[in-house]
Amino acid sequence: MSRRYDDAFDEFCDPDNPRLIKYDDVVEAAQRIKPLIPTTPCLPSHSQRDFGIYIYFKLETAHSSGSFKERGALNALLLLPPDKKKLGVVIASVGNEALGFSYHAAKLGIPIFVVYPILVPISKLQRCHAMGGKVILQGNTLAEAQKYARTLAKEKGLTYINGRDHPHILNGYGTLGLELMEQLPIADAIIVPLGTGSLAGSVATVVKKIKPSCLIYGVESESMPVVFKSLENGEPVTNMPVQGNFMGHALPVTSVSVNGYANAKALLDKVLLVKDDWVARAMLHLVEREKFIVEGMGASTMAAIIGNLVPELKTKTVVCILSGGNVDGLMLNRCFERGLAAEGRLIKFKVGVLNQPGAKTALMRTISNAGYNVITHFVDNFWTEKDYRCEVKLVCETKSLEHSLELKRIVERAYPQTACFEYEPFNDKRTCPCYVKKIK
Repeated sequence: MSRRYDDAFDEFCDPDNPRLIKYDDVVEAAQRIKPLIPTTPCLPSHSQRDFGIYIYFKLETAHSSGSFKERGALNALLLLPPDKKKLGVVIASVGNEALGFSYHAAKLGIPIFVVYPILVPISKLQRCHAMGGKVILQGNTLAEAQKYARTLAKEKGLTYINGRDHPHILNGYGTLGLELMEQLPIADAIIVPLGTGSLAGSVATVVKKIKPSCLIYGVESESMPVVFKSLENGEPVTNMPVQGNFMGHALPVTSVSVNGYANAKALLDKVLLVKDDWVARAMLHLVEREKFIVEGMGASTMAAIIGNLVPELKTKTVVCILSGGNVDGLMLNRCFERGLAAEGRLIKFKVGVLNQPGAKTALMRTISNAGYNVITHFVDNFWTEKDYRCEVKLVCETKSLEHSLELKRIVERAYPQTACFEYEPFNDKRTCPCYVKKIK
């Protein structure tokens, strides 16, 4: 049977016939969406001296829906024929594309149905519903949600749009590259979050047309390196097993996009893999030093700099695309705590002390007198190996990694053979050659 009659087939995202976007189509998309989407800021970093790089941030977090996905969604909606606009649109999403579609569909008066996998955070479902999207929960993965969305489109006469890979979506994404070249024509390099490859492919298509010498680096997590592995294998990766709990996504995306990958693979100069700890540190840095709230995937561009993966960009003008800022409060708190721990500013350990009056007070006094702040502590009087000892478990706030090392020395001197530091960021391997994939 022909794949064209398969429920999984999408004629606009056909693996056997991927579609390359054209510069002229991106220019037309920019003219089309400009009245409804203002230009997002491109601002210099406050910490350029720290890294020796002239860093600029392209703030896609400034969109009404909080993400660059708005660009593609609006372009696709505006290109619908009038009869299709009246009937409505159905998409599948794990987050940001649903918000972009719902926001602009409501403004344009187009009915919008959003199919989410069942494990998407409640906060995203609520926000999508508040923006006017009709939310449907179906499937455990994005692929399953997409299959159901295509079935629903056939049954109800709706228009199904692949919110990550439709050619009209990619043309909308490319408008980001046009804006960047107008705002910062002196850029030597642009670092782009990869995800499925669609944003990177679209931006690279435009930037390489305007300024071929400008480097385009793609960044993704080592926990889900779908583009990295696709380039390594020489063919698109689909249904990659989840290798970790990457904080950049509510649900990990396990496949590259058909059109996005086809556009990106010939234009990316490098693909970089970042550790989750680097992403957490980048999110923390962006809040503390730059005053931006950025989700994990968006912060991965800064994580590549923090992880020292781009030493060749020293003294260069570099743009980090901060692609989105939609992160729920619980995830944000976990990311900040992990970032503090990765920098050695939160330290977790346990100490065995004598189970007698004043022993615990002496421990706390030792920590306090050395200038440390106890965030939490728990005293275990029962489940210990020594009957005459209790175990005190603590999380302490420190000023820096060096300050943490000093705490470790103080505690180990005062409590020899009983102190155990459960998390030690003291020997973190910052850089490894395997984290860089050279395309050319």
